[in-house]
Amino acid sequence: MLTSSSGQSSLDDSDLTIGTASALGVSNANLAAFYSAHWVRAICLGHEDFLVWQMCEAPESQGKNASVVALMGTQLVAAMGVTPANFQLDGAPLNAAALTTWIVLPEARGMGIGQRMLAFLQENYDVLAGAGISAAALPLYLGAGFSFLAHVPRFFCITDFRQIRNFVDTSDAALKLTDRRQKARTWRDWQATPCRAGELRQQASAGLETLAHFRRDVADLTWRYDRHPTFEYEAFAVNSSNNAGHGMGVILREDRIGGCPILHLVDLFGDAHDADAALSFVEDEALRRSAAFVDFSGTSGALTALFRARGWSSAVDDPLVELPSLFHPVELRHPPTTSVVLWSHDRRESLFDFGRLHLTKSDLDLDRPVLNHKNETQP
Repeated sequence: MLTSSSGQSSLDDSDLTIGTASALGVSNANLAAFYSAHWVRAICLGHEDFLVWQMCEAPESQGKNASVVALMGTQLVAAMGVTPANFQLDGAPLNAAALTTWIVLPEARGMGIGQRMLAFLQENYDVLAGAGISAAALPLYLGAGFSFLAHVPRFFCITDFRQIRNFVDTSDAALKLTDRRQKARTWRDWQATPCRAGELRQQASAGLETLAHFRRDVADLTWRYDRHPTFEYEAFAVNSSNNAGHGMGVILREDRIGGCPILHLVDLFGDAHDADAALSFVEDEALRRSAAFVDFSGTSGALTALFRARGWSSAVDDPLVELPSLFHPVELRHPPTTSVVLWSHDRRESLFDFGRLHLTKSDLDLDRPVLNHKNETQP
């Protein structure tokens, strides 16, 4: 995700240019090579095909790479991934960008390049958002007027208490108590229809119109899920048995760790009347697939309340069971979730009302493959 760090520069900034990769002639191949050479871990943005999908094929990109780069003469010394998007805030469409994977070469640090890159973004967008903020980068964001959410809410439901031992080291008593909490939920009848993600525009419209969110229209849903270059997402329209509402859109991704299936609820949106039915469907689907657990990350206050009411465990707040946040390889981080920064020219009170903000794994690069992205996945 996003990182930067301080240090002293060995370069002269008199020949420094900051702009988009497309405008400054930095090719997708060169940008991918930059990420491959300088990111601290193996990263799929080092694959040109994946970089092109994320940066150039998003509907608002219009085929151009809007990533912000810094050139010292002709040398690429810094880059931040940028995916242009439409953001809905107070019912108004705003020009936005999802930010990811910020690199400033060690020899270029201490020259104010990071601040200048953020200033460039703020001059060109109404809303900016990014996830996975490093301790070194955070002061730059705060100094530029961003707001910081340290812990994106993350919830999980254990569906196989035998297989969960592959992922957690905890007591039998903790697992029994977790099982008891989950069984206290109310199960709802549901009707689920498999579909293409692009067909869920009506559900997105019904459920997100009063929230701050990245747009989920036909083009966005199709690009993000139906045309993903690596993952195979499964989309469902779910209604309660009495058809009380307009239905919920559910996006799932199945993962396998050492032969053990797990299920990621990547996105969830729609009519609140059908929300309990949608989660009943997800829980039943995890059981049907013999998944060890199903997890979800998202900021909406209404969804947070729903998961708590159904007895799902909070990865941040519940001390009983610690679930890893990375799975290829399995890795437990503290906290086992991620962070977010947000900025807007105006309407700041509305944007910073995190309970009315809808961000899920589909946003901000939170569901991106690891380097070997034809075979492995990372939530």
